[in-house]
Amino acid sequence: MATEFIVKLRDRPGSLAAAAQALADGGVNLWGTAATTGGGKGTVGFVVKDKDATKARRALKKAGLRATERKAIEVRVADKPGTLARVTSRLAKGKVNIASEYVLAPGRGSVTLAFGVKDARKAEKALGRR
Repeated sequence: MATEFIVKLRDRPGSLAAAAQALADGGVNLWGTAATTGGGKGTVGFVVKDKDATKARRALKKAGLRATERKAIEVRVADKPGTLARVTSRLAKGKVNIASEYVLAPGRGSVTLAFGVKDARKAEKALGRR
């Protein structure tokens, strides 16, 4: 399992670099990232392995960055048309609301995805893991 940290930033040059540097200075290895801007604000999601969550929390706090966090489930799937639709359909049937989605690690014929969810246990159950 992984942890997702969602950080609000100003939409200006260097904001993302400063947040990334804070995590680097804290010794945090990033597993995935996604960022977007709108209305003069930016939002970035950092996904870290659970073992790095405490370090990430400390590093962001030290940099004066407030973060919202939630669990992210990791799913390794085949890299072919329709795979994302099948996985998200299973989560939908299990009444799991997906808050975010990341492509973490494309590979040879497969890809690892992470889904930020409110209820990780429910998501794992919907995917037939528990």
